Amino acid sequence: MISLLTAVRQVTGGRPPPTWAKVDKVQQKLGTDNRDAIDAAIRLAVAKNWMRADGDPPASISLTVDGAKMVEANRPPPPTPPSAV
Repeated sequence: MISLLTAVRQVTGGRPPPTWAKVDKVQQKLGTDNRDAIDAAIRLAVAKNWMRADGDPPASISLTVDGAKMVEANRPPPPTPPSAV
């Protein structure tokens, strides 16, 4: 789920919600041919209020403010610089 939300964030260039992305571009970013899995993940994200979708199956999706917060909360920390010797 986080991978889907992160891919939407990346495809939209990190612009604030509601910035829409084509599902095909997000699917390409995720590197999968399994559109059924993408659609199921979108439905779950919409139910959790992390995403908005248009159409059934959706053609475009957008993160909500809660979805953007979820991406930020799960972003890996920056690498730790090597200690000075």
